[in-house]
Amino acid sequence: MERPAAPVDVLRAAGLQGVDTMRSPERLAKARLVVEGAAGSSLLSALVDLAARWTGTGWAQLSLLADEQVATAVRRVEPASTERVTALEDALCTVTVLSGDVLVSADTRTHPWLRELPSVAAGHVGAYLGVPLDLGNGVLVGALCVYDPHPRDWSERDVGLVCDVADIVVLELRRVTALRT
Repeated sequence: MERPAAPVDVLRAAGLQGVDTMRSPERLAKARLVVEGAAGSSLLSALVDLAARWTGTGWAQLSLLADEQVATAVRRVEPASTERVTALEDALCTVTVLSGDVLVSADTRTHPWLRELPSVAAGHVGAYLGVPLDLGNGVLVGALCVYDPHPRDWSERDVGLVCDVADIVVLELRRVTALRT
């Protein structure tokens, strides 16, 4: 039996060469500050909750990407996993950041970039909508995402709402990061 390609190999093959730059010292330094500043933010938690409710999903997450993915704010109707830290190579939000744009998948099991990721293979994420978080000057520090365990279609309204919430999340991340510097 042939072993499936590792998620990071799939991303490289798809032309998402930024996989290796996720560990650049400049990006990591900024991302670590953001992770520290965002810890325990009730506003960020409220924004994640709003994104889930407005799109009709029970699952939403603010993931910050430093040395690994840290789920800073999470909303789940049923805990699929209590893990808050994931290897960058295994995280859907890493793919979102590397894509450089909103990533929408009605069925993650058939998406070439997503289907091999552990959360998809385990059946935790069947549909995914993620927005990369850019603090400015191309400093991508994570993603805001909503997801369902089963495939579903995402409307233009869903995409617009999550993008609007992501804009507010970025403002808050800039504010908490400025407090740290």
